Amino acid sequence: MAGENDELTLTKLRQRAGLTQQELASAIGVTQKTISIWEKGSVEPKLTFEQTKLLMDVLNCTLDELIITIKQRT
Repeated sequence: MAGENDELTLTKLRQRAGLTQQELASAIGVTQKTISIWEKGSVEPKLTFEQTKLLMDVLNCTLDELIITIKQRT
């Protein structure tokens, strides 16, 4: 399972959840452009606790999976 998580990206989590960038953006209260920038790795997401929880719920993922997606870019 660790090997599977090593390849996780925000894009993959979003696609796994069957969401468009716009749908994800609307769900957590940001713009589609923000999601695009996050997925490209241009900017590290700055999320409130509420947004983090929403993101986990909407993407049906764990906090560990979110952290992995952010750490992959560094």
